[in-house]
Amino acid sequence: GVGYTVILIALYVGFYYNVIIAWSLYYLFSSMTSELPWTGCSNSWNSENCTDPGVINGSVLGNGTSYAKYKITPAAEFYE
Repeated sequence: GVGYTVILIALYVGFYYNVIIAWSLYYLFSSMTSELPWTGCSNSWNSENCTDPGVINGSVLGNGTSYAKYKITPAAEFYE
């Protein structure tokens, strides 16, 4: 029983670290493009709520509610 448990734990830890390495490599190679994918809203994975961060900071709705509450940055959409 103990031997099987040790093998299962080793497999779990191995998968865990491989996922971390895979995500690190994915973001590393994504950052080597001429235009970073998380800087603009013109990508296929962006939603209609994607808004340029420069626009979010200065805008307020008529009732005083911040416009940023209803919008999301391209970086947040990329990483989530």
